Amino acid sequence: MSTAQEQIIRLQPKFDKTRQKLPVARHLPGEVYSSREIYALEKEKIFMNHWLSVARVDEVQNVGDYLTFKVMDESIVIARASTDEIVVYMNQCLHRGVEVASGCGNSEEFSCPYHAWLYGIDGKLISAPGMKACEVNLSNASLRRVKSHIWRGWVFVNFSDEPVPFEEFIAPYERSLWWFKTDECKLADKVVIDVKCNWKFLTENLIDIYHVGVIHRNTFGGFVKGEQLKFTLEEGGGWHTSYEARPHSKSGAQVFPTLPWAADKPSGIACKAGIYPNLNLSMRADSVRAWHVWPVTPDTTRIICYLMFPPEAFDIPNYEEELAKYREFVKQIISEDAVMVESLQNSAGSKFFTPGPMSPLEEALYHMENHYLELMSS
Repeated sequence: MSTAQEQIIRLQPKFDKTRQKLPVARHLPGEVYSSREIYALEKEKIFMNHWLSVARVDEVQNVGDYLTFKVMDESIVIARASTDEIVVYMNQCLHRGVEVASGCGNSEEFSCPYHAWLYGIDGKLISAPGMKACEVNLSNASLRRVKSHIWRGWVFVNFSDEPVPFEEFIAPYERSLWWFKTDECKLADKVVIDVKCNWKFLTENLIDIYHVGVIHRNTFGGFVKGEQLKFTLEEGGGWHTSYEARPHSKSGAQVFPTLPWAADKPSGIACKAGIYPNLNLSMRADSVRAWHVWPVTPDTTRIICYLMFPPEAFDIPNYEEELAKYREFVKQIISEDAVMVESLQNSAGSKFFTPGPMSPLEEALYHMENHYLELMSS
């Protein structure tokens, strides 16, 4: 039995307090946010078994376009192998495991920088210098493929040998997210920020309506009525909701054209959803954002927020200026949250910290925390 599994067993009495009904339940113990052993177990039980969104299709639009990405230190290449095919494979040379690609760009092939083994953009081995005397048959060798699927303009991957079928995994959101049509949007920008906290604190923070009117009162919190929100909770830790707010800008005024599918909705339409474990989706009348929360270390998390608008938005007067304002507004919101979640992380490592009771406003958070316990205790 591993040290992490021993910790999970030892923490069961504390987990039982999270499993109680919401009015008397308590939050997860600090150890699950601070333990390196539990972090390693999360990789195996969660991130190596779930479908994960890793890129936008329009980031690899042309044949030969590629980008590299890491999921908990597992390096992959996402590449446009042909007009109709995006492939994902491990970024590990078949010889010694050196990364064959870096960054992003456009190429027909990758040459391993260590011993010059050459691969096509589809991951197939083209040549292996100095290996003629080797008796191993390399004629059909390829970099290890990672299972992938395209959904609404996103590239999802799953590292498992036998993953849950993607259609089964995504079914609740395919049924319910009428507003999430990002395959009809254009990517405007990505905001990438590292925050000094465990990844779960940020996924929880993104659904924590309780805090919105407090720390976000100077940005958007003043016009989100958290007590009126009703969550639809899905199996597998997911959730979605809709409510009344304002367009996503510092002034609250709408800047970009209305999304076509929201044209008959109130200007204050707001929709949110969470796809477990690390994807948070958000829509206002004129824009869509997808928040990806990536573990880097037990106490460091990378947020990648994709900013998307209807195609008409890119033709408005002063587009670059308005995009810059929008980007800074998103960064300000993240910075407001960062101060709090970093403080949460500090307490998580304290032997004196006792998790407090949950608020009824934390229904979706309660749902997600209990799903986490199901996964980690299985």
